[in-house]
Amino acid sequence: MKSIIKSLQILFIAVLFANCSKDALQQFIVEQPNSFVLSISEASELSYQIKANDKIGINSAAYPVLYNSLVSLYDVPVAPQYLIYYPSNAEISGENILKFTLPQTQKYVKGNIDPLAYPLFSLTDNEGLDSMTMSPVCGGLKLMVPANDLFSAITSVSITSETDLLTGTVEIRGEDGQIELLEEQASKKVTLKGEIDISEGQQLFIALPPITFAEAVKVKFTTLKGIGTCTIDLTGESIESGKVLAVALEDIDWMAKTDYYGKANSVIASPGATSVTVDCTPYYTTNLRYTYENYPNDDEDKLPRSAKMLWNDVSPDFVGDVSLAADGKSFTAQLNGQPGNALIAIYDKEDPDAGDAKILWSFHIWVTETNDVQLGVNGKGNAYTVLDRNLGAVSAAAGDWRAIGMLYQWGRKDPFVSTGSLGENTNATMYNRNGTVNLPVVAGGSATGSIEYATQNPTRFIRSSQTGSSTGSRPFRYAHDWLYYADDGLWGNPEGFNFPAFSSLQKSIYDPSPEGYMVAPPDVWLKASSGADKAASIFADAEWNATHLGYRVQTSDNETWYTIGGWRSRSNGSLSNAHSTGYYWSSSVSGAVNANAWYMSINSGGVTLKGANSRANSASIRSVKIIN
Repeated sequence: MKSIIKSLQILFIAVLFANCSKDALQQFIVEQPNSFVLSISEASELSYQIKANDKIGINSAAYPVLYNSLVSLYDVPVAPQYLIYYPSNAEISGENILKFTLPQTQKYVKGNIDPLAYPLFSLTDNEGLDSMTMSPVCGGLKLMVPANDLFSAITSVSITSETDLLTGTVEIRGEDGQIELLEEQASKKVTLKGEIDISEGQQLFIALPPITFAEAVKVKFTTLKGIGTCTIDLTGESIESGKVLAVALEDIDWMAKTDYYGKANSVIASPGATSVTVDCTPYYTTNLRYTYENYPNDDEDKLPRSAKMLWNDVSPDFVGDVSLAADGKSFTAQLNGQPGNALIAIYDKEDPDAGDAKILWSFHIWVTETNDVQLGVNGKGNAYTVLDRNLGAVSAAAGDWRAIGMLYQWGRKDPFVSTGSLGENTNATMYNRNGTVNLPVVAGGSATGSIEYATQNPTRFIRSSQTGSSTGSRPFRYAHDWLYYADDGLWGNPEGFNFPAFSSLQKSIYDPSPEGYMVAPPDVWLKASSGADKAASIFADAEWNATHLGYRVQTSDNETWYTIGGWRSRSNGSLSNAHSTGYYWSSSVSGAVNANAWYMSINSGGVTLKGANSRANSASIRSVKIIN
């Protein structure tokens, strides 16, 4: 039936064109086939298969692609010619003139080109549909990147020219295939984004319109650990449609560079103090383990413009005015003298409440007394001195809920409140200048599970970014980590499961401890040379206090209280086990290519020194004194 209808359509059109020549009329009256198969010209050095359910354009209308690149012509009106193109969102103007807008950001496809950046077209008639092949508009620049294990996890690659236009809107004349890149809205930069592993080298393909380069181009790699840059001289080289220009990158200058502020993320003030001044000087580090190197950052854009309290756990008037120094390198917060905790942020705008104001960094103000407790030499040969209380605790007394302190997601520098009542899964009250505030919880994922997002949103608990691990190639992704891409070095001890000498460890810029202290390595509470239970720990002789819910540990010169406090769950940010267990993070993950981090836990049943659980959970911290 369809063939009869199509034939009638053709005969009707033939009558309309009765004044055509005999040869032209014979060419026109050819039955339209039922379908055709999409294929790319064999002359193209790059190819891809258009997926089922994608759409191609035919004469200004979009039609779905079926399985095996088959396209049905059932709904396609009969015509003397067919302008066929992909992607289907191209614009048709004039007589068979196509306009494609090439993306400035392309998607990384391992070993191939981004199809949406590599458009195809063909102009054919009914007779030619059966053997039709699509011609590519663009060519490919192939970057052959050498292996690099330290900077193996690439998230983007950009190429930039001072004069050459690299992307924009291209106009194609279907009749003769002439291609022109229009200058309007054209760009001299194009970026390739994705999960790119160069640990064993990699070939990257970037689609470019036909061009003869007038000069060298700059290449920039953005990685999870820093940046890489190089310049490639392409002067006189050309990109041709369907062809690949291969370039080996020999001299990439790799540099780890991470910005930070101040010399500690937690600042202690004595009870009774009416103000505290905090160093917020812009610095950067080039260390892959984020060590405090304190290189001055002279970029004017990095200077804070304002500061503001985000929350505290005492009252609306616990923190008064917060004023930034004239040079932008410190701020002073007025205090009411009570013990407690507050989080203060510095911003890139003079008005911290402006809609476009971004948090540059944040600092934990901890108003409390502290004392050091020497634990002596342990079974690994390390001698530790610890604080007498949990990080954020304003008491060290047994049975006082204020001895629990703050809770931290593994690898993050900013605190979350714990319970407001010993042994109960209820949140401590949080305040800002206007009253009480809630603890916000956000879903993890590629948009929120990053150090950048965590830094700009220090009050937000980030739930698990994925439920399963992916460790076949870098960048790794770990199950139930708040980070989308894993990073074992956030607290400066990525190989702590091998028990390195404490003197070899250096504090990370993401460590939440006050100056002079760091998150505890995993052997801090170990007393024997091996073992992972209470008998092998400093708790060996301690008795569980069922009334006050904790252990009192006797050392050579004093006693120290360790309390339960539960943790915030990776799945919803809610408190759990506050009635039964105390969890204390270590600075180390629990093994090589392992999704979990180590913690020490206490409860009525004993002590576990090598507990391992998800990094998106938040637990207590007992900081240790740094050996100079």
